[in-house]
Amino acid sequence: MSSFDIRNLAPELSFDSTNDTSLYAHITDSNDDSVTILTRVWMNERNAPELLPYQKHLIDNLIDSLEEQSGLVTDEMASSIENKFMSMLYQTEMERIRYLVKSYLRTRLFKIEKYTLELLRNPDYTEIMSSQEIVYARRYQELVESHNHESFLHHLPVAQHKQDEKTAELDMVVSANLEAPVFCKVLDDIGEIHWNVNDSTETTELEKGGTYIIRYQAIQQYLKEDRVQLI
Repeated sequence: MSSFDIRNLAPELSFDSTNDTSLYAHITDSNDDSVTILTRVWMNERNAPELLPYQKHLIDNLIDSLEEQSGLVTDEMASSIENKFMSMLYQTEMERIRYLVKSYLRTRLFKIEKYTLELLRNPDYTEIMSSQEIVYARRYQELVESHNHESFLHHLPVAQHKQDEKTAELDMVVSANLEAPVFCKVLDDIGEIHWNVNDSTETTELEKGGTYIIRYQAIQQYLKEDRVQLI
């Protein structure tokens, strides 16, 4: 999903006057625009087995821009019949961005529900989840525990009421599988990497522009450094 700036198709429209608050204004120090960054963040989140850090600045800016641009597009459509076609193009592009934002947030909620206890026990959970996601995770866990207790746990001895038991044979806390295979595209010359698998060490050469299928744990740090992208 590559982005494009449809202002170039009709520079005479009044949308040019909104350049500073445009959906395509740069919101980071990189050369990529916000929609390109959102697409990459969305793909990484959908393909990573773990919950990645929430991109608050990116999402907040896009949502604010969408709300502002939505009003401008509506006004433009009402002002001139000639501008209706271009306004429809803008609306289509904004719907595409809304889809990416919603899909990104839904993917995160799915992971939060799946790994609730693991996330809440992570000492860095405030750096991974947004404040709204933290509230959601806590409330979700409360509902799950309450449902389990009312459904069947109250029939069992008190010693068996724990829902987070962890022993050598049993771990009731669902954790992300960091050993899962993922496809990734290398964005930087990383070179030879090594990672441990059971009692052995595996080695792979990661060249810029190359596409690899590899264990997630092996490229986890490079993903955080934006040196690889999941596909």
